[in-house]
Amino acid sequence: MMASDELPAPLQEAARQLVQQLTGQQLLLNTDRTAPFAQVTMFLPLIGPDGRQTAAVHIESRRGRKGELDPANCRLWFDLQMKTLGQIMVDVQVADKKVLLKIYSEKETTGAFLESRQEEVSTALEKAGYRLLSLKAEPLIKPEGEEGNEADFSQPMSYAPSVYKGVDYRV
Repeated sequence: MMASDELPAPLQEAARQLVQQLTGQQLLLNTDRTAPFAQVTMFLPLIGPDGRQTAAVHIESRRGRKGELDPANCRLWFDLQMKTLGQIMVDVQVADKKVLLKIYSEKETTGAFLESRQEEVSTALEKAGYRLLSLKAEPLIKPEGEEGNEADFSQPMSYAPSVYKGVDYRV
């Protein structure tokens, strides 16, 4: 399909991006099945009108006896880029099916709205077999030095390691 000359260029590009997305997901999901914990990152292919990816889910979980992820004991981190609501990050901690939700949002009104829906969230979780212990909303803190500027959280932050000095091994 990608090499077909009969298809329009935009469709070929969309197919190419989809194949790259799937290949990347497969590489990220390939973890050591013998390790007691698993860390998985899934980038959901929700692309906004500006062409940027709008959602990612990071999962950390204990492994079961057969290597499966344990839904009763895990931590989920949702990173959502919403056009109207702004950036929202949801930290979900699950221990023995007891859930702690912490919501970080750029806009205070979003956090207040979500906190006001705590009873609905609790009911939905109970139907799924979980118990909500806490739901808190906090403002999303911008990196230092960018108080007046809008922080662009969709781009990876640059990291420059400090210059290495010293020895690795002492006798």
